[in-house]
Amino acid sequence: MLDRIRIVLVRPIRSGNVGAVCRAMANMGLSDLVLVSPACDIADEQAQGFAARAKPLLARARVVDSLGPALAGCVTTFAASAKGGFYRRQAAVAPAEAADLAFATAAVGSVAFVFGPEDRGLVMRELLDFDRVVEIPADPDYPALNLAAAATVICYELRRAWLQVEGRLPWPAPAEELATDERKRVLYAKLFDALERIGFFDNQQNPDHLKFALRHVFGRVSMTVNEVDILIGMSQQMRWYVERRGRADKPSA
Repeated sequence: MLDRIRIVLVRPIRSGNVGAVCRAMANMGLSDLVLVSPACDIADEQAQGFAARAKPLLARARVVDSLGPALAGCVTTFAASAKGGFYRRQAAVAPAEAADLAFATAAVGSVAFVFGPEDRGLVMRELLDFDRVVEIPADPDYPALNLAAAATVICYELRRAWLQVEGRLPWPAPAEELATDERKRVLYAKLFDALERIGFFDNQQNPDHLKFALRHVFGRVSMTVNEVDILIGMSQQMRWYVERRGRADKPSA
């Protein structure tokens, strides 16, 4: 089941951190690493040195150019973020809870834990791509952990959660197939477009905050393919209605 857990590093800028993350993953029995547009040479001496005996994991790491391919096939996605804000604080879960939630769906598909670049982390628009946000409860005077340190905390919690559930496997498959990240991306694109067309985001100083709140309302639910398709159909019907009303309101020639 640990092979269903994917660690994703987005635009890492220090090769030593990439190597150190590989070592932490190997320590905790994880093996699926994806790098999104790395801004460093992951094959240099620092990466190799910090990876130590995890060099084979580093060599197998997949490199992609955007988040979409990095999250392909995942039924649950988590973003690690130390940034505050009302909506993010409301939606965030601690690493231990996130690890427990991960194994609730890992039996039926891959689960991703994603970390942003060292200098600024994941930006707000990127956080809209995830089901849940993970926040390590660090001291508020200095909450931003080093990338490798943050990944080590998450990897440890995943190992702890795995040891607790290992004896209960195999788990029964759900009655219906869970929606993957690809299908959920279609849903949110259509839903947010429909809500914009009906003026739902009007008078919002920052619509992304409200989108974030909506994203994580749905993110708390393991939606099936059928449920996501229903919501996509609802969004398409909202757009059709707005367009139809627009045509009806136009004066005839």
